[in-house]
Amino acid sequence: MSGVIYSLSCPIGAIGGECFWTITCLDGTKQTIVLLEGEISAPCIDITAASGGIRRNSPSGETVNTTVSCNTACGTVNPAPSPAPTPTPVTPTPPTPPTPSTQPIPEYCLTASQEVTMQNISGGNKYVFGSNYGTYGVTVGTYILKNVPVAHPIAFQNFNLTNVFTYTGTTSVGVKNGLDGNPYTYYWGDVTLTVIGGPFIMSYECYYHGYMGGENNLIFNSTTCTGPSPTPPTPTPVPSPIPSVVPPVPSPVLTQYTLTYSEGVQGWPSFYSYVPDMMVGMNNYLYSFNGGNLYKHNTNEERNNYYGQQYNSQITSVFNQNPLENKVFKTLNLESDSPWTATLQTDIQNDGFIDSTWFEKKEGAYFAYLRKTGTVPAAADEYALRSANGIGKALNWSQSNNVLTINFSVSPLVSVGSIVSIGDYIYFSEGAYTSVSLSGTITNIEVNLRSGINRIFVNTSVTGSTIISEAQPYILYIKNMEAETHGMLGHQLTFTLTNENTTSTELFAVEAEAMKSYP
Repeated sequence: MSGVIYSLSCPIGAIGGECFWTITCLDGTKQTIVLLEGEISAPCIDITAASGGIRRNSPSGETVNTTVSCNTACGTVNPAPSPAPTPTPVTPTPPTPPTPSTQPIPEYCLTASQEVTMQNISGGNKYVFGSNYGTYGVTVGTYILKNVPVAHPIAFQNFNLTNVFTYTGTTSVGVKNGLDGNPYTYYWGDVTLTVIGGPFIMSYECYYHGYMGGENNLIFNSTTCTGPSPTPPTPTPVPSPIPSVVPPVPSPVLTQYTLTYSEGVQGWPSFYSYVPDMMVGMNNYLYSFNGGNLYKHNTNEERNNYYGQQYNSQITSVFNQNPLENKVFKTLNLESDSPWTATLQTDIQNDGFIDSTWFEKKEGAYFAYLRKTGTVPAAADEYALRSANGIGKALNWSQSNNVLTINFSVSPLVSVGSIVSIGDYIYFSEGAYTSVSLSGTITNIEVNLRSGINRIFVNTSVTGSTIISEAQPYILYIKNMEAETHGMLGHQLTFTLTNENTTSTELFAVEAEAMKSYP
């Protein structure tokens, strides 16, 4: 048996409000881990067990192999005669700027510009800023991390610290929840850090591989570190790499595959997750060797089980008819004998998702609307799309505890409209109206124009909400992206279908309903 600690987290906005995993412990027992939104867990898992010792059973949830060895039963129970009690997972709380009496002393101070490389240190790959690895220090100023690799896009955990620290980069791979449970944008190429003040101790992490030496590794220290000099020039954008056609995994490819060649199509149409030591075709059967054992393929009813490990069936393809036209993709139709789970993205929008249970069987096929699993607060690229709807400038507002009352003018009338509803997310924009912030969720709508009543009530206790500071902000709202989707906008739609059945399943065709988008 070989144990490894896995980092499990259930993101804010998880489908159904919770996430599930089935894990195999070092003592051979199986356990089910259930996490609510925002919760995390770090169990010790037997990776030599079937299915790698872990399987996620819910649409949402993030699973990260920390590659850290362990020898406890499940990370909470020691396999000794007197096992320790299982601790209760603690819901992470948003970090607040610390106020230490003395500033921690970093080992190295960042300069105005430094190269970023990857080095194997103490048995693991780590970000190295400049030529040395250690705790890094900054003070007020602007810093550039040059040439962050495309294989290791970086994000800085500045949730609740954006008033003293911001960052941006030349190329973004998107937004996802970091290891602290909060959403961040990950960049590669040249990444610019802007430090406005302190103190703080901050972590940074890779989009694909976790902290990579970045946990609590960036320190504000205005005594030890001096401001960067001279002022660094504007970074030159790094050209985007030519995307790999196959397989559909981030580059560089770290996963081994077994390829099959088809004489009928004169190509390599399929990738298999199992990796044999040797294989041979004989007498119309495929034989393979693994771990000194001989296996005969395609001889039982259990599908996708190789060498005792269960896999899923997966297919990735694209709808790209009329590629120069912007389209709104609305539905997905599967000509199949069972529904599949679908993840979708276009060249403009990401985070499309359809759970297999959402498909309805109609006339022998499975039909479902495209949904989105957007973040809360919404990503910046959502505001310019059909996801957001404007109401208008507020007449005035008042707040008591977590209840915000926003009043709109009756004459001239600023109509709240009939589309907005309870449960929608309220956003606002102030000043020059160049940025948008989350306020909360609508709890009530009151409109009685004869009595001069035209207002909405908002619950501001939502994670990521911001307090309004201007007397008359512009108000807009975004509906729940899963319940009331507008579809997905783009020139082409890439979809990945996944099926977890262990019996024979057939997929004949995949269809999508799309309409031309008129700006």
